Amino acid sequence: MNIEASPWKGSLLLLLVSNLLLWQSVTPLPVCPGGAVRCQVTLRDLFDRAVVLSHYIHNLSSEMFSEFDKRYTQGRGFISKALNSCHTSSLATPEDKEQAQQISVHPETRENAVYSVWSGLPSLQMADEESRLFAYYNLLHCLRRDSHKIDNYLKLLKCRIVHDNNC
Repeated sequence: MNIEASPWKGSLLLLLVSNLLLWQSVTPLPVCPGGAVRCQVTLRDLFDRAVVLSHYIHNLSSEMFSEFDKRYTQGRGFISKALNSCHTSSLATPEDKEQAQQISVHPETRENAVYSVWSGLPSLQMADEESRLFAYYNLLHCLRRDSHKIDNYLKLLKCRIVHDNNC
């Protein structure tokens, strides 16, 4: 396949660049200092790491979405089509911080998990450029939306569990 003449060139390039952005300046931090086999990490430290990483992922997903929007979708009106088309939209999540704070946290209680399956891969592979661009737009829009929710919920959980709701 000749990538230079392919209609996928821009999409492939965007995918490669986004992958590089996700791994750019990522340095794994050892959980245990000095590579110790047995060590204990505080819950606070674990939450700190999770919050930092989730914030970083949300910032990267926002940058990817913004760059894609600027470069490929200006004037196409994709936002009105994408508002409620995330495959995770059907998952029940609080609408705002106040609703999220009303949820009780019980680590010992496990509910039946409902997993939402993403079925967008065929749309990313369509020959029609408009459909393909919308599929990428929607994917990045949903990634940004969901990473924002995860970032906020992790911060809320940290506040509730580590700081006993004193934030």
